Amino acid sequence: MAVTFHRAPVAEITPLTLYRLLWLRVSVFVVEQEAAYPEIDGRDIEPGAELMWAEDTAGAVLATLRILREERNNRIGRVATAAAARGRGLAGDLMRAAIEVLDAEAPGIPILLDAQAQLAGWYGRFGFVVAGEPFAEDGIPHLPMRRTHLATERLVLREWTRSADDRAFLFDLYRRSEVRRYIGDGRTMTDADEVDDLLERWAARADGVLGIRAVTTLDGTRLGAILLKPIPWSAGAGRGAPEEIEIGWHFHPDAGGRGYATESAAAVLALAHDTGIRRVVAVTHPDNVASQAVATRIGMQPAGFTDDYYDTTCALFVSEWAS
Repeated sequence: MAVTFHRAPVAEITPLTLYRLLWLRVSVFVVEQEAAYPEIDGRDIEPGAELMWAEDTAGAVLATLRILREERNNRIGRVATAAAARGRGLAGDLMRAAIEVLDAEAPGIPILLDAQAQLAGWYGRFGFVVAGEPFAEDGIPHLPMRRTHLATERLVLREWTRSADDRAFLFDLYRRSEVRRYIGDGRTMTDADEVDDLLERWAARADGVLGIRAVTTLDGTRLGAILLKPIPWSAGAGRGAPEEIEIGWHFHPDAGGRGYATESAAAVLALAHDTGIRRVVAVTHPDNVASQAVATRIGMQPAGFTDDYYDTTCALFVSEWAS
């Protein structure tokens, strides 16, 4: 039997179809999963909220999900498939369609979801990674998950995963003295298990468009990391002001000389501007002329040397926009 896919806000869904959508959700989340909670939670009618669903030629709703557009993120939830329609890939088709809509509408804006723990691997197929501590909702273990995707002419900027390939690349990147010599104390990684701690720290910094993204070619070849995150004040600096936002880039030596750092950094700087971050700084070791050249190429202005960050002297570059 043919299946069609639909997307609409609640106000534009016919009463019969809306009834079938909500009936399916209640059947799955309340009855089947034995969770006594308010399935109709008021969020379906928020500004920007939409439902997506698959239905057969008789009008029966076979699968559904919900899109929410939040202030700092987008969110997918209420992913459900009718028992009789499982095993046909309908939920996956809806996920891909929802992601395509959100990536086209808001490139680089994270998509969040709260996954039932046993489904984290399934959501991982769509680029979602665990982005916080486990929690229980109505007695069911859940994991917060996050996906970002920003494409340029040659590159894709995405979340780092816990895959063996991502972890191996990061260890190879940060075990190299030529990469680490201008970062922090210059210490290189010596144990691949250090990557897990690094990924934990990076996950904790993800907040809206802020985070540390993998940079790959369009075919998935890993090149480096691009950072957009709060920058810590040096002791005694800042005078109680909120932390500023820093952009940075760490690239594998094999990726040098092709403009990848400039291309990815320009895309992230534009994303910061588009989402209302008015001041972004970049700090480099005074001797790191290659990184200083990247900052200049993406339009950041040199602002001399400063001791305001990381308890050390850095060459400062600033990008500011009027509010």
